[in-house]
Amino acid sequence: MAPFLNGGDGKPQRLSQRVSEMFVRPPRLPRIAASSSPAAAPEPQGILTPAERRVAMSSLSGVEVKWSKIGLAVSAVLGVVFTLYLRTAHSNKTVTVTRHGKKVKELVPISDTYLLLGAILLVFCLLGGWALQRRKRTLLVFSFFVIGFSFTLIFAPLGFAIIILGGWLMLRAYRIQKFGTPTAKLAAREAAARPPRRERKKIAATPVKPSGYKPPTANKRYTPKAPPRKKVAKPTN
Repeated sequence: MAPFLNGGDGKPQRLSQRVSEMFVRPPRLPRIAASSSPAAAPEPQGILTPAERRVAMSSLSGVEVKWSKIGLAVSAVLGVVFTLYLRTAHSNKTVTVTRHGKKVKELVPISDTYLLLGAILLVFCLLGGWALQRRKRTLLVFSFFVIGFSFTLIFAPLGFAIIILGGWLMLRAYRIQKFGTPTAKLAAREAAARPPRRERKKIAATPVKPSGYKPPTANKRYTPKAPPRKKVAKPTN
């Protein structure tokens, strides 16, 4: 078997060097290609330009991705737990009815309403996960709203928390569109620096003359009027 050679000097390697390279410092493996999902955008620190605002509104920052993952994970787990618990609790419930003058206890028939509600929660949790992977803000907010309204039927505090999370994502998109920043402090500073609304309306209503336009001026060259023509008398026969 051919001996192992050092780098490019052509000298054979020692046994200790071979063992060190094989176990202590193994060669680096090639990196796996990055996934097709876009990376989370960094949290903007300053005021964004109009072109950057469109990109920031259609994507998600690292902070938004973190809280969205927590919301979807909690919704999926508690959705399954609450569905199974409520279905089991209602399956063992009995009611007292009167039949032929006698009171009889009967089991309440199991309803599939909670199973349907749990299926809706899981479907929209999966849809929100796909939207989060693709960084689709609008679809993710829609999923949070449906999940939140579904949870209000079985556990209202969690439902309102999920709805607030979706509203928070929409509020940050609104701040980016109007002020160029998702943070409340910078948005308040930009709002304070703007002129009042009345002045902005007045400026917008004022017609703007095109640049480079000059009104016509009087011509300095004097042209005398032409003398009136004399009438020629017609010849008489």
